[in-house]
Amino acid sequence: MEREEAMKVAAAFVLGASLVLLAVLSLFVFFPSYFSYPCAVEPVFSPNAEPEVLSFISSASETLDVEMYVFTYDKVAEALANASKRGVRVRVILEKRLDDNSANQRNFDYLRANGVDVRWASFSYKLTHSKFLVADRKRVLVGSINFSNSALNSNREAAVIFECPSVEEFVHAFETDWGKGSAS
Repeated sequence: MEREEAMKVAAAFVLGASLVLLAVLSLFVFFPSYFSYPCAVEPVFSPNAEPEVLSFISSASETLDVEMYVFTYDKVAEALANASKRGVRVRVILEKRLDDNSANQRNFDYLRANGVDVRWASFSYKLTHSKFLVADRKRVLVGSINFSNSALNSNREAAVIFECPSVEEFVHAFETDWGKGSAS
């Protein structure tokens, strides 16, 4: 009788422990934002940041959202157009209110002609001076680097690529700015 009782207690314990484990694992699956995990952070410095920026662009497999102040560098425009051609949904917000807007306008037109969704930044702000890219809503490249030859290859610039829960804040900021932007 004692053995039977001990077996019942052991079985109840195993069942209870299994249910608790299942409940905890369910929290990770259904509520991942409640649990923090370490961020993966990679510094990016210029001069010579071009390969890292182009690699970041080519790493996107589903979406690529870009908010850029100065966009004068054709190689980046080509990389974004190529991402769009391989099926990545690419959206770009550019600032229209530069002293010389000819390069931003040229890249706006080039990107649009090559399947990229492009908008001008909202007039809700004095300027949209942001310089960030969000790949697949999971990774961000953010810093002082504009899309210009000098910023990518000559200036001292600094940025980081990171992946952690804070990416959601960049996704939200981009979506807000995208909604405020204009297509013409």
